[in-house]
Amino acid sequence: MNTDRQNALRLLPLINHQRAEETASWQSICIALKNCGVPYEIFEQWSLTGKYHDRNQIRRAWHNLHGRHTIGTLCHYVRQDSGRLPQLDQRPEHGFDGETAFDTIIAPFSEYSEADLDAELWERSPFRLNEEPGMFDLTSLLEMLYDPDDQIFIGQVRADPESQRRSIRTVREHLRTPVMAEFFRPNPLTGTAIIRNGKPSYVSDGCVAGFRYAVVEFDGESLRRQYAFYLAMLEKNFPIAALTFSGNKSIHCLLAVNCVDADEWKTKVEEQLFRNYLEPLGCDGACKNEGRSSRTPGAIRSNGRCQRLLYLNPELKGK
Repeated sequence: MNTDRQNALRLLPLINHQRAEETASWQSICIALKNCGVPYEIFEQWSLTGKYHDRNQIRRAWHNLHGRHTIGTLCHYVRQDSGRLPQLDQRPEHGFDGETAFDTIIAPFSEYSEADLDAELWERSPFRLNEEPGMFDLTSLLEMLYDPDDQIFIGQVRADPESQRRSIRTVREHLRTPVMAEFFRPNPLTGTAIIRNGKPSYVSDGCVAGFRYAVVEFDGESLRRQYAFYLAMLEKNFPIAALTFSGNKSIHCLLAVNCVDADEWKTKVEEQLFRNYLEPLGCDGACKNEGRSSRTPGAIRSNGRCQRLLYLNPELKGK
């Protein structure tokens, strides 16, 4: 049992809901809840007020905000707003330590430099990445992991509905006339809009047609440690279909999960994989939804750096 999570869920209702409309307090509470392992959906529901109801903004905050706030931050606000703390569960003397567990996983590669790890990952890629990073990265990923009729979004995260619609094309069309953009949605889409927050969306979770890949990201760790983690997990036969350097501070992993539908995704990916295993190790919990975007391999990021494909395994093509 995650004691911090249970205590956080007990404390949150005791915090004045007006805190959700105070930017500094809201951000601190967001970080604390995330660090305590509270599901994103709880934070989103708490954040919705008469003044603020933009779910996209809430999700971006959950993904982008990082810090050291934890259960003590929630206790601080409860004391201010409710006057006293309830009786909290005590953390087991030998509770799970995610940082120590992460260190143990990457220990076999502790003496490797980042450059050594990059070279090792290149050597282990079943698909040979012999070309210069660029369009080759994107076309290789599309050809190796998807069927020609799969509808894939390649575009910008903050696209309006019409831009979303235009950015969704079959793999066959993408390969015939490739168009680069910083982001893509790894799971195939229906191409049909649904109404979300009163507006049509072509890329939300309800638009997913194939529940094939989960996006995994540890941007709280150094690049060297991320390299080491994925190499260690490959040795444990973790079903890694692709790894892409984000062009900044993280490596985006496409993990083959091949769920039948949204219900299996929720159980297998969100509850079992993320909440029980990856999030305690420090994985970004905002990645666990099926409509998640990832960095497009081969694209040039706005900072001028290439989002380079590091590893590709065609044997883990989605089903």
